Amino acid sequence: MPHIIVEYSERLLADAEVHTMLQSIHCAISDSGLFKANQIKTRAYSFKEFTNAGESEPYIHIQARIKSGRDADNKKRFAEVILSAFETLNIEASVITVEVIDMDRDSYGKYVPK
Repeated sequence: MPHIIVEYSERLLADAEVHTMLQSIHCAISDSGLFKANQIKTRAYSFKEFTNAGESEPYIHIQARIKSGRDADNKKRFAEVILSAFETLNIEASVITVEVIDMDRDSYGKYVPK
């Protein structure tokens, strides 16, 4: 926990850049103290076709999925931490957005095989 899902235009990033981006997000969250490093799961999916307000400028959208129960200020801080990871990266996206999504704590399940 949390699950960070990055969606990006496939023409925006090379594979090595995706790895660097995910590592940067992971480190920013870990360094913030909001979650422990071994709790953070990050992944990225590229998309081929898209429009951005009717244009073709590539963008990045991030879903940050966390268990429900945190207040609005905590969620806002979490979103800001994730966006801060992009400050040192040279990604030419037209916009980078993040949404923090509550996962229902009561129905969330986890299985760790041994």
